[in-house]
Amino acid sequence: MILVAGATGVLGSEIVRRLTARGEKVRAMVRVTSAPEKVDRLKALGAEIVRADVKEPATLQAACAGTDAVISTITTILTSQPGDSFEATDGEGTKSLIDAAKKAGASKFVFVSFDTTKAGDNPLTKAKREVEEHLKQSGLDYTILHSTLFCESWLGSMLFADPVACTAKVYGKGTEKLRYVAVADVAEFAVQSLTNPIAHNATIPIGGPDEISQRDAVRLFEEAYGKKFSVIEVPEAALEAQWSSAQNPFDKTFAGLMLGVARGFDSGMQPPFDKFPMQMTCPRDFVKKQARAAGYSGASVHELR
Repeated sequence: MILVAGATGVLGSEIVRRLTARGEKVRAMVRVTSAPEKVDRLKALGAEIVRADVKEPATLQAACAGTDAVISTITTILTSQPGDSFEATDGEGTKSLIDAAKKAGASKFVFVSFDTTKAGDNPLTKAKREVEEHLKQSGLDYTILHSTLFCESWLGSMLFADPVACTAKVYGKGTEKLRYVAVADVAEFAVQSLTNPIAHNATIPIGGPDEISQRDAVRLFEEAYGKKFSVIEVPEAALEAQWSSAQNPFDKTFAGLMLGVARGFDSGMQPPFDKFPMQMTCPRDFVKKQARAAGYSGASVHELR
């Protein structure tokens, strides 16, 4: 039995889908307050549903009972509910889940995280670092996945390019090469980590197949949508000021993450692609798919001049 914590999220539900498609027995951990339609989708995929909350350690015993492995994608950054916080949910809550998994006799724990070294220190990066250390000391066979920037978020309209307004935000100089990665590919890395020998007690950098800069990404949008995008430059100094003055934990975290992007985030990372065979999504294909879904057919570069 494999327990997926954070199963109602975009990444968690994709992990559940891939596991059940492989014929694995999957238990999806959801909260009492989880959206019914998301829970129904997990049931339709063939997952067993268990209701638990990492902020309530007593509920984790039943969630972990009889499990061989746990995959945790838990984060409150986009799905915060009353009582949630980076410290209580991402941090202490995930530690409680690790402890419960060990007590239940699980042998494997996969934790989806990211390299926090370039992001300005903030509540989320602090929680991630503490959980990673706790997991390493737990005695469980662990895999920590250091994912780079999700295409769905960091090439999306809120944080990067808005096709309706024809604008694109570039953090810092925007020239560092980054490995934007699709959620589905991160899910595949997580699933393969359950049995891949290279993932035994390891921290693994994972990113997309192509290295492109934020400026390159703007051009991909222009080609896919067939129109010019006006670049809104957000200087690194402005992000540093925003980060240092932020009082709200969420504001502090988002400012820190944007500062990390300006500094290159995971630039130079070398994912072990040869050890994790899969067909990956490149940023160009991701953007083209988004454009086609919106009814755009694209244009050649010279048509945009």
